[in-house]
Amino acid sequence: MQRSSTESSVNVNIEKRALQYINSLPEKDRRLIKTHLLKLEDPHTAPDVELLKNGHCRMHIAHSYTAFFDVAPGGSINILAVMTIEEAHKRYKRFGR
Repeated sequence: MQRSSTESSVNVNIEKRALQYINSLPEKDRRLIKTHLLKLEDPHTAPDVELLKNGHCRMHIAHSYTAFFDVAPGGSINILAVMTIEEAHKRYKRFGR
């Protein structure tokens, strides 16, 4: 899920396990998640993003899913995990909440 960079956008990379999870979901959910994750190409305007204590970031997606990501040196975004909000609440400690 990479697009070419422009001055105001960055590359959004998805870890293999996160992409496998997304691809296992129904088409409507896949489309919704991918649309939200692409908004991270311009992290200054991406909605529902929160910086966590350990430096990871979190993005809520449509009251159903949560994506955890890092901003790598050079500005690219690395999506670490995508999961339901319920699962994310169980794992917040892992991501430094």
